Amino acid sequence: MHFSQLITSSNQALRGSKLRTGLTMLGMVIGISSVILISSIGQGAVAFITQQLSVFGTNYFQIAPGANAFSSFGSTSDPLTTADAQAIQNAHISNIESVAPFGFANSAISGNDEKTQALVYGLTSEAQVILKPDVIYGEFISDIDDTNHAKVAVLGYDVAKDLFGEGTDPVGDSIRIDNQRYRVIGVTKASGALTAGFFNNAVSVPLSSMISNITGIDKLVEIDISVHNEDLINQTIDDVETYLRDYRDIAPEDDADFYIQSFKDSLTTIQTITNLLTLMVTGISGISLLVGGIGIMNIMLVTVTERTREIGLLKAIGARDQDILIQFLIESVTLSLVGGAIGIIIGVTGAFAVSSLVHIPFVVNPLTVVIAVVVSSLVGILFGLYPARRAASLHPIDALRFE
Repeated sequence: MHFSQLITSSNQALRGSKLRTGLTMLGMVIGISSVILISSIGQGAVAFITQQLSVFGTNYFQIAPGANAFSSFGSTSDPLTTADAQAIQNAHISNIESVAPFGFANSAISGNDEKTQALVYGLTSEAQVILKPDVIYGEFISDIDDTNHAKVAVLGYDVAKDLFGEGTDPVGDSIRIDNQRYRVIGVTKASGALTAGFFNNAVSVPLSSMISNITGIDKLVEIDISVHNEDLINQTIDDVETYLRDYRDIAPEDDADFYIQSFKDSLTTIQTITNLLTLMVTGISGISLLVGGIGIMNIMLVTVTERTREIGLLKAIGARDQDILIQFLIESVTLSLVGGAIGIIIGVTGAFAVSSLVHIPFVVNPLTVVIAVVVSSLVGILFGLYPARRAASLHPIDALRFE
């Protein structure tokens, strides 16, 4: 039999039982679409996180009080102070670009006959170098404001909207923080979506003003340090740690009462975790491909039994074992490839829909699609081989006698 005849015969056999063909392909459709969809969502999430975190750059690191991230926030023992930040600034470590100390409070805010509860950050002008906020109205906190303990405030976009209304410029108006009057000098908006949740809902005041008027204590939640040369950031971290341990009189054998975390390391850690989760879930989805392959084999075995007399007739008119083998393999591979193609379409379409819905980048790795096609073909060949060989091995006389 010519190869074209085998293809025609295979297509006729598949079309002869459309419901069975569709159900057989369903396992492949689910498996391929799941792998592509989950892989795309995972890669889109990584791209989104990378994009948002990269707004700040990877050229800075943070110093926080406490031995680790779990003990730092709210720690009362040996807190970081403005003296620590000033000491680092005065150390004249060559690669340091800026040193930005951060104070923190949670206060009642009122203004324009409206009230809200918001985070209050005590900042210096150096914070603008690292946070890179978009200044919507007015200006950011200046060195003069900090030096003079000025009672001025920069409102986050959402706080300004809650107090003064959307689209209103409140610069020059007054607000009260814990019943103390502050003049609004600016409105800012976070430059990245990941920081919008806490920065847009916050009020920033000069750090010196926070210490003297709001918290009453010289206590920092963190010190952020940006560097000139990102390639030397690890060396700079070591230099700062050595200097700060000496400044805080921490013995070499004792654990530090602060910890340093590189923003670049945080980004790498987040990407690694996201990639591992994506890989794990993709692997689980890949089980659907195995199930789909087993489904194809079972259906093909049933098909061989149902078409035993047909096989006998084909052999009686001269079809070789090889022809029967190829015909059933063609049917099996066709089921896999068509199911794979439908799965790819559904997977890509679903990934695009999800990315549009949750506002993450739409990412489909061409390699994933190629792998899906290859896997579809291999599933068709491997799981169709046994039924095909069984059909080819039938004796024509026995096949014709089969009831």
